Amino acid sequence: MPVSQTPEDIFASLRAEIRTLQDRTLKLETYADGLNDKHDTLRSEVRTEIASLRNQIASLETKMETANKQINTKLDRLFGARSVVTAAITLLTSILGSGVVHLVVSIGK
Repeated sequence: MPVSQTPEDIFASLRAEIRTLQDRTLKLETYADGLNDKHDTLRSEVRTEIASLRNQIASLETKMETANKQINTKLDRLFGARSVVTAAITLLTSILGSGVVHLVVSIGK
């Protein structure tokens, strides 16, 4: 994945590609249904092409799902790391604050 492409760009590109394949499949299906019995060979070729297009669509959908899962996993790790850092900072601040209060009380006695 090139650095300049965002996940949204990649998904938009894949969606456009899927839409193009779906349109092409629909046109071929419509064309195949319009053929009469004299064109069995052509009908067979068109059906083969339709099956190929459906496989390409399924493959692209799988790629989109995989990419989406990878992005979600990375986001989960990022947010988890942020939580740990925030908790550590909060704990350190709390300990330092308690120490300062203890020091001030001790000096005041």
